Order: sequence, then structure tokens, then C-alpha cells
Amino acid sequence: MVSEKGHTFIKTHFLKPIATSSVAVAELPRQRLSVSSSPSELLKRLSSGKSLSGFWVAERRFVSWVGKMEALHEPTWRKAGIFEAIKASTYNITKNPSLLLSVSQKWCPETNSFVFPWGEATVTLEDVMVLLGFSVLGSPVSDSVHSSEMEDAVEKLEEAWEEKKAGHGMVREEPWTSRFFGRGDLEHEAFLVLWLSLYVFPAMRTRRSISKRVVPIAVRLARGERIALAPAVLAGVYKDLGQISGRCDGKLNLKSLLKLVQVWTWERFKDLRPKPRDIPKGEPRIAQWDSLQQRHKNVKLRFDDFEWRPYTKPLKNWNPLKVYVEEAKWVTVGKSLGAEFASFARCVRVSQLVGDGFVESYYPNRVAMQFGLGQDLPGLVTRHGDFTEKEAWDDYNKSLDGLKLYMPSRLASGSVTARYRDWWVKETTETLNARNRFDDDAVSPKVLPLSQVVQNLEKSFTATRSSMRRLANKDKIGELVKSLVSSRWKMKGAQEHDEEEEEEEEEDNMTIAQIRSRRKYSDADKAGGDVSEPLGKRRRKFQVMDSDDDSGSCQKLASVKIEERNEEYDETASNIQQMTKQVCDDEVNETGDTPGKRSMIADEAKKANCWLLEEREKKRCNEKRREDILEKLKLRNLSIKEKELKLEARIMEVEKTLRKIRESNTRGNKIKIEASA
Repeated sequence: MVSEKGHTFIKTHFLKPIATSSVAVAELPRQRLSVSSSPSELLKRLSSGKSLSGFWVAERRFVSWVGKMEALHEPTWRKAGIFEAIKASTYNITKNPSLLLSVSQKWCPETNSFVFPWGEATVTLEDVMVLLGFSVLGSPVSDSVHSSEMEDAVEKLEEAWEEKKAGHGMVREEPWTSRFFGRGDLEHEAFLVLWLSLYVFPAMRTRRSISKRVVPIAVRLARGERIALAPAVLAGVYKDLGQISGRCDGKLNLKSLLKLVQVWTWERFKDLRPKPRDIPKGEPRIAQWDSLQQRHKNVKLRFDDFEWRPYTKPLKNWNPLKVYVEEAKWVTVGKSLGAEFASFARCVRVSQLVGDGFVESYYPNRVAMQFGLGQDLPGLVTRHGDFTEKEAWDDYNKSLDGLKLYMPSRLASGSVTARYRDWWVKETTETLNARNRFDDDAVSPKVLPLSQVVQNLEKSFTATRSSMRRLANKDKIGELVKSLVSSRWKMKGAQEHDEEEEEEEEEDNMTIAQIRSRRKYSDADKAGGDVSEPLGKRRRKFQVMDSDDDSGSCQKLASVKIEERNEEYDETASNIQQMTKQVCDDEVNETGDTPGKRSMIADEAKKANCWLLEEREKKRCNEKRREDILEKLKLRNLSIKEKELKLEARIMEVEKTLRKIRESNTRGNKIKIEASA
């Protein structure tokens, strides 16, 4: 149903908590206005092999060990919920530091979400479950062993660890593998210790080494105990993203599987991904990104065309989970329903994630469209700082038995409410305006100082001074004046065009404060003076791209920044005219101060002025043409929107017809069965 205002009314479902009043609305995610480390310095740190242990490569001997253990313990792995995770760890994700830095700069630690112009998105438990294969169900990572037999196994493994540690301060991968590969009853536990140390909880290490802290976890997994590794892994990813977005001056202490963030970005943004491989039969989804490089090293990173539900679509040799149903339905969570539906229930519930000595908040209600549901104003929730680790785990592990769970169709794309759209547009616009005021107070706009303009003009005129002395007739002087004016404007235009192309590639992934700051210092170096006295002014406008179609995606809520450079044209042209007149007057005085020559030079100055007026008129015509094009594009967008509404109404009619056909077929089948009986 379409109202007079153009809103589309559809029946939808939301993730709680949602705001019930204007007071109960959660805070809008905000990005920091100041930074303490430059992007180049952060990129250098992320490029270092010592910074990201979450990208450890699965070496040949480890892959061989995986094959041997899989043949012996696959049923145990499936029972413990780690079969897919171990298989996924054998595939290598090639680190892309620039992509990681660009997406991390969109991170808001207060809401644990990425903030894009078109809305929020984040890495969820669903992503951890599908891409890395970790379980969201089970006992906590911090639990201890439960029997004397398990305690004996832990003690033996710790003794072996201490033995290999002697003289080195750490136990490296190779000695550990040599000690247990194909030897003794503890080979399975030792293999899991290695896997947990390198591919689940990779602590900050310069070398591939074994962690003593994961020994109890390995022993529990070897007995088939299901452990909820997914929330612990995701908590670590959230914490590390907060470190990178915080841009601390100290060393980055990154301990999580940040390869998940890179793969998440590839899955969601088609323009930023390399061409995926075919998935081998029976292998996990992450296999399609094995050892792939970025298509373009210097690609301009634009976070547009977000794919809300990539995992609902089947791929060659890979089928979606059972929770992605063809038709929407309600289910009751329980033991009879299966682990996948219980896992999905955990994924869509606001909770606390327990990491290694810290707690992170999980807000799926802020990104409901990633689950095929409607997005409404997110409600307030308790901050994670109020939870201990035990309280946080109890909150996460609340019983879901008997919970009524709405399962959207795998084809559902979600929608946003009118009040959410208005809230997002209003709040983001105010935030951007506040950031602009902050930038304007702190940094001057990027313009050439007057001293730089004069200096450039003097250099150009000095080179031609001797040739002007030899010109005695009117035509030659006129040609020289025109050539000077034309060459000056061509040089200036080419210089600005080159600078803009270089800056655009960097500015797309930088905050406004960083862009302004970089321009300030660049101008100061060029001018050798103060940039606080700019030539001309610079204006900034923000156009809110709004949509009356509430069924569209959040991308239609984008606030698009349009920067217009104020014309430096008039002042610079005036300076050129004055310099030309001054040089010509000097020449006349040197060669003979006669009224005829002065009149001749004045005529040429008038011609130059006429040429400048023509250029101004051309510029005004171009502006008019640009306005006409924008108006046509606006009309075209309105036409497309109208067609979308008509198409959606038609789809609803088709679905209604199909339901009637199915009901008719069902009744016919019942009649046939009764007749045959």
C-alpha cells in the first residue's frame, strides 16, 4: 500500500530492543574528530609482519597433520563444533593492510559497528559462524576441566610445554609438532593446542609459538565438549578494531583474527573484492578467497553497494544453512528444532561477548537488515562496563528454550522505518556539520597564499623580460601579453588537476580533519609563509539524499558531501593584469617613455581583460549546463523510484496469486487422498 506521501506500508519484524520513545533511543554512532597517528604510520604498522598474527599461513606440515587427525577424529570434531573451523584454518587469506585500515577507520567502538554514510553495518556472530566455522553454542572458553583424567592430560601437556620452552622463553611450532606428530596418546590434544594457538587465539608474537593457556581448552575439545568459540573470537576482533580506529601512538597490540574483517569486507562489497575461486566440493565457504590478491593495488576504496545478506545465496559446491528458509515462518526454539536455529537465535539477540579478560557489547538490533529484518530506532541497552566476565557470560548464555523466533525468507532484503530514516538523516547531518565547524576552526582551507601567486608570476615574467625589450611593434607585444596570460592559467589548471587526482585517492578513506590538516601543512611548505590568510574562500554544502520509499535499503539514507571550490579566478586574474601592466610600463620607461607606446600597451591590456571576461562567461555557461544535468538526473531518479514502487506492488500481487494456487493444490490433494481412502 502506497500513501499520498509515497511511503510503502508493509508488514515487517524488528530486533529488540527498539526505542519506544524519543528518550529511549540509543546513541548515534560517532567517529572521532581528532587523531593521534597519521594514516601512513598506521598503514606501516599494519603492513608489518609483527602486527597481525591473525593472518598466520597454514604450512604444509600443519595441513598434513589436519588430514591425519580428520581421518581419525572427524566425529569428535563435529560433536565439538570445530570441524568447519579446522578446515577453514587450512586456507590462507593474503593480508591487505590498506583495505583493513580503510574499513577500520569507519569503526565506532561505542556501538561496535562500522559507520557508513548510508547506515550502520558490523561483523556479527553469523559472520563468524559462516566464514570461520566457530560455534556460537556451548560452554564458555574460561571453564576448567571436569575430571581427573582430563586434569592428567593437561598436566602432561604442560610438562611437555615447559620442557620445550627451556632456554628459549617460548615454544615454537616446529619443536612442538616434532614432539607429538605420530607419537603417543596425546597427539590429538597436542594438535588442538597448536591449532588454538595459531588459528583461534593468536597472541601477539613475532614467531609462530605455542600458548600454554589454551591447553585446558584443547583437552575439553578432544573429548567432544562443545565450546562457544565464536563469541570469544568476535570479542577479540571488536577490541582490535577499537585499537586501530583509536589510532594510538603506542604499538598496536593486535591479537585477534582480523582476517575475518578482510573476508567480511570482500563478501559485502563487490567492488573491493578479488575474483573468488571455485569452492572445492565439501570445503568451507572461505575457500573461495584462498591466497587471493587484490585486483588493483591503488584502487580507490568506495564503500558503496553493500550486500546485506550474502550467505543466503547458494554457490557452486556450497549450500546455505538451513536457517535461510524459502518462505518466512515462525519457529519455537528447542532441542527438537536443531542446533542451527538455536545458533541463529543467538546471532540476533543483543548480548555481551566475553573475551580474554574483557567484555564487548554485541548489538545486532542496530544492523537488523543483515538478518533480513526491518530496521527501527535501536533502543538503549546496558553498557558492557557494568558487567563482570561471569555476568556477561550468564547474559549471553540465557536459555532460549521456548523462544518464538521469526525466520525471514532468504530472499528478504529488509527495510527501514520512516522514523529511523528521519533520525539517521537528521543526526548524521548534525554530526557532519559539527565536524565541519571543528575543522574550520582548526585548519584553514587549502588555497594558494598571495605570496605564492606573486612569486610564481614574477618567475614567469622575469624569464620573458629580455625578449620584451626587443619588441617594438604593437602586434608582437599583444601576442606576448596573451601568451603570458594563457600559459599562466594553463599551468595553474594543470597543477590543480594533478593535485586533485592525487588527493582524491587518499581523501576517500580519510576523515575531514585529516584532509584539512594535510592540506594545511602542504600549503605552508609551498608558500614558506602563513596559510591563515587564504586567497578566496571555500564553501561546503551537504545535500541529504532522502527517500520516501521506506522499503528501500539504508543506502538511500546517505548523506552525500558536495564540495564546491570558490572561484579564485577573479583575484588571480586581477593580479596577472597588474603584473602585466607593471612589466610593460617598466619596459617603456627603459626604451623611451612616449605617450604612443603607453597607449599601445593600454590597448593590449584592454584586450587581455576582454579575454578574461570571455573566460568568465564560459565558466558561467558551464555552471548552467551542470545545473541542467543535475535536474535531469533528479527527474530520472524520481522516475526510477516510481517504477520500483510499481514493481514491488506487482510482486506482492504475484505472491498473493501463488499463495492461492498453493492453497488450491493443497485442497485438491486432500480431496484426492480422502477419495482414495
